[in-house]
Amino acid sequence: MKEKMMALLIGLIGATLTLFAYSQTFISPTQCITLGLLVLMLGLLIGEGLISF
Repeated sequence: MKEKMMALLIGLIGATLTLFAYSQTFISPTQCITLGLLVLMLGLLIGEGLISF
């Protein structure tokens, strides 16, 4: 259950990064979307049990 909650939290962070790509000014929108999708993939891999913390 701990891995599922960790995956959910990481997924929410990735989704937030992806959704706020055009409202932030730190990095370009393309880089922000790419980073968000990579974080979402990390959450998916943790949720499926392929990566453990």
